[in-house]
Order: sequence, then C-alpha cells, then structure tokens
Amino acid sequence: MQKIKLTVLLYFLSLLLNFAHAEKSIQIDFMTEIQGFKLLELAKDSTNISKLKELGANIYIGLTDFSSERVEALKIFQNNGINCHAWLLLSKGEHYWPNAHNGSAVLKRYEKFREWTLSNQLSWESLTLSLAPYGTDTRIVENGPLSISKVILKRLISGSVQEHGDLNYARLRALSKGDNLKLVSIISPYEVDSREVNVETWKQITGTFNILNDQEVLSIFNSYEPSSSLTLAQLKEYQPGFSTILIGSANKTKPLSNIENDRVLNWDETCKYITLARQYDKSIIIYGLEGAIKNNILDQLSNHLTDVKLPNLQEAEKQIALERENTQILFTILASPGWVAFAFFFIAVTFGIAILRTLKLII
Repeated sequence: MQKIKLTVLLYFLSLLLNFAHAEKSIQIDFMTEIQGFKLLELAKDSTNISKLKELGANIYIGLTDFSSERVEALKIFQNNGINCHAWLLLSKGEHYWPNAHNGSAVLKRYEKFREWTLSNQLSWESLTLSLAPYGTDTRIVENGPLSISKVILKRLISGSVQEHGDLNYARLRALSKGDNLKLVSIISPYEVDSREVNVETWKQITGTFNILNDQEVLSIFNSYEPSSSLTLAQLKEYQPGFSTILIGSANKTKPLSNIENDRVLNWDETCKYITLARQYDKSIIIYGLEGAIKNNILDQLSNHLTDVKLPNLQEAEKQIALERENTQILFTILASPGWVAFAFFFIAVTFGIAILRTLKLII
C-alpha cells in the first residue's frame, strides 16, 4: 500500500515538474534603445543580470551610439552569457529608422558598426533592422488628407527611390552575410497584408524596402489597437509563418519623443500575450527593457510565469478579419496608380462641372 502511495506521489510530482518546465519553455527577449551610459547603469545592476540569466533572455540592443559605456555594458552581458542582437539605428538627422530613402546612410553606419565591433571584440547573435516608414511621414499626416494623397500618388507612380533603396539593402545583406551575421527584419502587419495580395503597395506608400533575411519578426505592438482583446485577435490572425512576435512597449513614452504611451505594457496584459503565444509555440520580444524593469515585469517573469484565462475573442477576431480584408482591398486598388489618378481626375472634373452648373442656376 505504501509503495502504491509513493508511486502515485512521484507521478504527480513528475507531472508538476513537467508542467513547470513547459511553462518556461517559451523564449522571451527584450529590446532597448537607451543611450550607452544608461545601458551601463542597467548592466551594472547584478539583480537585472541575474533575472535576465534566469529567464534565458536575449537583448536586442538599439545602437544609438558607439560609446565606451555601451562597450562596457555589452562586455558585462557577454561575460554573463546573455546574448545580444545588434539593432542597427541611425542618428535622428538621418531619420533614425532604416528606409528606402536613407539606405546609403545605413551602409555607412554598418561600416562604422563593423569597425567598432572588431576593435572591441564584440559578438552578436544577429544584425536586426526595423522596416519603418519615412521619418517625415508624421508631418505629412498632420498636414491633412490632401497632403497625404499627393505624397501617396507620387510614391506609387515613381518607384525610383524604392528601387535605389532595394539596391542599397542588397549590398547590406551581402556585407552582413560576409561577416557571418544572421540578418533579422522586423515587419508590420501591413507588410504581411501587402504580400498576401501579391502587391508592393505598403512598401511604395511608406518608403520601406525589400531585403533578403534569415528571419522575420512580426511587430504586433499593443498600441496598434485600443484594447488587449483586439491585440490578442491581431496576434492570432497574423501569427502563421512567424516564429517570433514583438508584442508591445513597456516604456511610458514613445521612442524619440516625450509623447506618453497610453498602452504601457503591464503584467496582466503581458501574461495574456504569453499565454496565446505559447499556444502557437511562438517566441516573444518585449520592447523597452528599462520599462520592464521599472514595471516589475522582468522580476515577475523570472519568478513565476503562469498561464492566464484569455477573454472571449470571437467579436475581436471578426473585427480584425474585417480590417485585414479592407486593408488588402485598398492595397490592391492602390497597386494600380494609373487608375487611381484617373479616378481622382474624373471625380475632380465631375465636381467642377457640378459647381459650374450650380453657379449658372444661381446667376
């Protein structure tokens, strides 16, 4: 009888151990683009290092500078077995994010990065690029619909900037491959939709680029949608074909500005994303390592990683599916800029004739 009880007890203990192991099987990494001296402060805190090690997390380091403080911080990570990815960024004057327009500046930045890496004997898991729109697009949007329409039509009709950008990034791919660096691209759901209908509309509108890569990371920022249910539905809708998903920002302000982030990633929301990601065997990246430390997300992740009950996503999934369908229809229409320009011309002429007739009636 005692043997049976012992066997049953051992069985349940093994189940618990297997369950705990399964819970921690998901890979969770972080991104940060803080300055070198702030990164060093973070790295010198032994508590942060121990929690990152316990979690087995990698760090995507935004290279906003090539300072000695950054080198020292990277050495600390390296000596503690924490793998780092080189997230290549430009100066603010060069629009910060790589795009088709600043490809030549990105090539120069890479050369500087390569020299800095060799001289300091740094090791990297990958070279990472964020495929982001032109830095001036925010100001264009602020100028209103007419300004947006002019820019979109110009970019759709003239593909010279995108072609030149693609050539520059093909050179970057060749250089990184020669340096034995894995190349990772971070892309948005809109890029996925554009590919789904076999058009390059998103690339043309936003001034992004094509580049051969070894891995793509899907960016499903929680700020894209007004609620966590919609973000979860978006993650579920777009996750096929991706092994890693960037889920949101733990920082209180948005990058490059003091604008407040109204959807700061919290522990409850993080658990929901982890639960869903685990169901599809996905790794996740949390943007804002410094925010994750301040918000105690890193602390709680390193101590107890538990599944939570997900909300009913039926209505949210319908909404996301409809948004995706409408986006793909729009991209398909805009893929034929000649017809779009003709449509605008026809509407303008029709509107002009209507005005003239109205004026005649009044006179």
